[in-house]
Amino acid sequence: MADPQAEPFSIALSVLRERLEIGRLPPGARITAVDLADELGLSTTPVREALSRLAGEDVVEDRRGQGYFVRRLNAADIADLYRTSLALLLIALDPRRPRRSPPPEGDPAPAVTGDPVIDVEDAFRGWIAATGSRLLIRDFRIVQIRLGPVRRVEADVLGDLSAEAAALLASDALPRPDRLALLRQFHATRIRESERLAGLLEGLGSRSKK
Repeated sequence: MADPQAEPFSIALSVLRERLEIGRLPPGARITAVDLADELGLSTTPVREALSRLAGEDVVEDRRGQGYFVRRLNAADIADLYRTSLALLLIALDPRRPRRSPPPEGDPAPAVTGDPVIDVEDAFRGWIAATGSRLLIRDFRIVQIRLGPVRRVEADVLGDLSAEAAALLASDALPRPDRLALLRQFHATRIRESERLAGLLEGLGSRSKK
């Protein structure tokens, strides 16, 4: 949740990122700056600035004269986002890379919620944050936000995700090859099902217009 003491831009950006990641704003949905500003008790200026930032990150689309829309994802987009997620995680877990201190504003280690999607997202974010690399943290955060709506429909395609999540959460105790094998399998499964995931997202986007 957004910190009520934060500056208006940070509040708007935090709320938008959270809603995009949890799928509350589905692909294709229009984001109205005036409505969000009224809801948050802000002026429209910081909300528009936050939307502009997200457009620069390619998370939302700025359609001149029409407003801001959540960017749609096709099967190729989804597959590439999962490939990027895997690549960033493999970089983070590479024992040869220099270690840095995590940035002071990094989130504390999250508690396990029992929701396999949230718990894996939190674990992955923690692995990235442990590198202390602002570049990796920023890029992975963008990937997670863009994949957020996809991850919320994974169970409809893949079934129960609990066992997979439990294995990943416990993987730091495994030999490195076994840990990386789990990570690769997680992403490969979703890349293979990218067409079906894209179809489900398209259905959600169509319903949001009605």
